[in-house]
Amino acid sequence: MAKSNNWTVKAFQEKQREDIETWNAKHPVLGTPKENRKILNAVKVEQNGIRFDSRLELYCYNALKAAGIDFEFQVKYELQPKFKYNGETIRAITLTVDFVVSSKNLIIDSKGFQTQQGAIRWKMLKHHLLSFYGIQPIIEQPKNKKEVDLLINKILYEL
Repeated sequence: MAKSNNWTVKAFQEKQREDIETWNAKHPVLGTPKENRKILNAVKVEQNGIRFDSRLELYCYNALKAAGIDFEFQVKYELQPKFKYNGETIRAITLTVDFVVSSKNLIIDSKGFQTQQGAIRWKMLKHHLLSFYGIQPIIEQPKNKKEVDLLINKILYEL
């Protein structure tokens, strides 16, 4: 006869809670995760007084710094200015990209998950950069840590 399993759902949940508390104690720089409701599974984190929209963005920031790559962080583009329509003010359409590496003509935006609205804004950014500045930067959107690592190598050795 097979040995019975003494694990209950309650015991499993308690073990999971302990594991999370242990992890948070070992990684105080990330603090208590706060859910980012705009992006699926994104957790806002803070390091050295800088607030990041996700752990992937923090990872990318640290990887770029460690590699000695100069970049601008959180660059905001206005894709369409605000305007009035029948007396109603329509807000501007903007897109804030995570990183701009000017020396390599590169824009990096860490994306775990792309929304339809986000895809439209990226199309608008490409049009904006081409029409107003005549530039066509390389746009990279790493979705995980492995893709960030590959991108860092590409920046250092290929671009």
